[in-house]
Amino acid sequence: MKNRIYADTNLFIRLFTNSPPEQAEKSKIFLRQVVSGNYELFVCDLIIAEIVYVLDSLYSLNRREIVEKIIAIAEIDNTVLENRLIILSALNLYEKNNIDFVDAYLASHAKKNGCDQIVTFDKDFKKLDFIKQINPE
Repeated sequence: MKNRIYADTNLFIRLFTNSPPEQAEKSKIFLRQVVSGNYELFVCDLIIAEIVYVLDSLYSLNRREIVEKIIAIAEIDNTVLENRLIILSALNLYEKNNIDFVDAYLASHAKKNGCDQIVTFDKDFKKLDFIKQINPE
């Protein structure tokens, strides 16, 4: 049986930014062990959201670069991406509709669960044709 382990955000941030280089190299080595089957790596939704936030706000990567990096995580052998379809849908909305990733995730999650309304003050949802924004009164 594979050793199951959860990934923290910094494993991927170090890898994607090569900073600091020694931790980036350790991340690469560890992920090679995942690919070779030594580990089954779980990546929860919160970690994906944090990666998006850090790469955007601290490293100023553009949306396409961020989406490519998250998809690369999803494609690592022996990696379980929690709520994979919701995340992939959210990445598409995040990039194509220029909305916040968490809003894109919330809209994707609502759609998956058959809900087409979100109560919010946020204007991002007006960019989506499948969600009706309900403003609190």
